[in-house]
Amino acid sequence: MSPRFASECEPPVAWACPNCGLLQLESGGRPFTTEEQMAIHAMAPVVPAGRHARGARPSDAAAQAREVLEAFGMEIPVDVEAIAERLGYPVRWRAMPEGYRGGIEGDAGHRVLVLNRDHPYRSDAERRWVLAEELAHAVLGHTTLAASESASREPKMMEDSRRASEIDARSFAAELLMPAAEVRRTYAREQSIILRALGSEERAQAVKTVVADLAREFRVSQQAMRIRLGQLGLII
Repeated sequence: MSPRFASECEPPVAWACPNCGLLQLESGGRPFTTEEQMAIHAMAPVVPAGRHARGARPSDAAAQAREVLEAFGMEIPVDVEAIAERLGYPVRWRAMPEGYRGGIEGDAGHRVLVLNRDHPYRSDAERRWVLAEELAHAVLGHTTLAASESASREPKMMEDSRRASEIDARSFAAELLMPAAEVRRTYAREQSIILRALGSEERAQAVKTVVADLAREFRVSQQAMRIRLGQLGLII
């Protein structure tokens, strides 16, 4: 089972199995109701025959992010703002309610990605992540959109349709900012640092060093990079 996150700096909200398609909520793995199943299937590809009815097939959001990267031939670190502009989603800084980091304005024919000019972004990495998420919502055609809330705000339950959209958006953002192929290639270059480590403490420090190096190269937070490396099965 691989974790699915509501935010790069929060615990998992669900666990998904890439083989059987099972999606288990962190709240205890309760079965989806009929209404919830309908909402999931309305937004995601149909689960292939033979898979459990209560699990949705893993989203193709990451595949769409790869298509975007291939179309524009972007290098690492990815210039997410330039990609947004070229896709027709200009980025604007505007005042937003306290606690919101970003969002989308406009109608289906003319959307603008908005970053809160008054939000105290902790780093350039946080700003890039928020922008990548909002771009994901626009590219994936999510119809139920809400502004991106600060990770420091009290978490609250979301309706299942929005939760599914947020999971897809984070999958898109992770692949856009940390393409799997590039992360694997860069990790292979740094892996010797971990392999040379002796003992658990030295290995833990070596992992921290590699995570920090990759995070700096991809211009993402160390937390986001650690999660990504775990998702790709490169570190535990």
